This record gives sequence, C-alpha cells and structure tokens, in this order.
Amino acid sequence: MPSPKVRLRFAKRGDLRLVSHHDLMRCLERMARRAELPLAQSQGFNPRPKIAFTLALALGIEGHHEVVEMELAEPMEPPEVLRRLAAVSPAGLDWLDAEDPGPGRPAQAGSVCYSLPIPADRRDGARSALADFQAREGWPYTRHRPDRTVEIDLRPFLLEANLEPDGTLRFRLKMSPSGSARPEELIEALGLRDLLGRGAVLARTDVELAP
Repeated sequence: MPSPKVRLRFAKRGDLRLVSHHDLMRCLERMARRAELPLAQSQGFNPRPKIAFTLALALGIEGHHEVVEMELAEPMEPPEVLRRLAAVSPAGLDWLDAEDPGPGRPAQAGSVCYSLPIPADRRDGARSALADFQAREGWPYTRHRPDRTVEIDLRPFLLEANLEPDGTLRFRLKMSPSGSARPEELIEALGLRDLLGRGAVLARTDVELAP
C-alpha cells in the first residue's frame, strides 16, 4: 500500500520560466483539481492543499529536474499521479518521475546544479575568471537588500564548476540550512552577469536532495 505522500520531479522550460513561483503554486493547485487528485488540506481558518516545493525557482530561470511533494487524502500509486498531472499540464511543464518518499519531513536540498551558455568570444575570459575564483580561499560579496547590506563569502558554496568544450558553464552550489550563494552572484563574480540581460538562459539542471 503506497503512503499518502508522493514526490514528483518536473521540468519548467521555455516561456514558463517567466512564471513566478507563487503563480506556479496556484497553477499546480488548479492542475491537481483538474486531474482529480485527492489532495490533503491543511488545518486552520484558511485550509490549503498540502503541496511543498523543495526549493523555489527564481523568475527567469529554467528548471530541468525540480522537486515537489504532495500529500493526498488517500493513498495513490505514484505512476498514476504522474499520469494524471501529465494529462492536464501546459506546454513547458513536463512531469518526469514520481515516487513514494515514505513518512517523514519534506525533502531538503543538499546542492543544486546550474548551466549557462557562454558565447564563443567570452569563453577564454570566463575560463580565466573561473580558474581565479576556484584558486581563492575566499570571495567576499556584498548582497544588497532594501533595508540593509549583507556580507557573505561566495567561495565555500561552490562545490564544482567547469566550462565545457561547447561553451556551457556548469556549476554546483552547496545548500545549507542558513542559505546559499545565488547562481546570479557567482555569475556576477565571473564577470558574466551582462549575459543574463542579453537573452542567455540560466537553467537549474538538478536539485540534489540531502540524505
């Protein structure tokens, strides 16, 4: 007998990368109703479906292997949940896998992987900047917020990175309970932030779950 929880992997590509996390949550609730999934509801004055995304995806970033967990009011086989959602999903939202996570707390991200295409005329500079970043013991960065500035060190969060022969920059960032470096911050440290404003699409290629 499956448990009432199901963990799903999905991709959010194309124009859907311009849909906010909040709007994606509302979209998923509507899709679940159309798919006739018996979602469990939270308690309290304003009950909500029990849907938990492991990690929000910032506006403009594609997600290729995202994670969301749903709690059902009655058990259902994960492949059936996957099939029903796939039948009612808009273009650009692809359901990839479903599993029974068993009882326990929602999944937490241990690390996240990203990719960014680098134009041919910027690759030598990007390769040099990446080598410099990786050789440093620390990389101070000032994060500006509306009410204050926060000083962080980007270097400990970068677990691995490389510029592939086809010009794709791939990197993996560590997640911690207190937060992480943002992918845009690393891209800025490498002198590549302007590419995001020129149409280059940043993609989160995987969300690796903590043990």
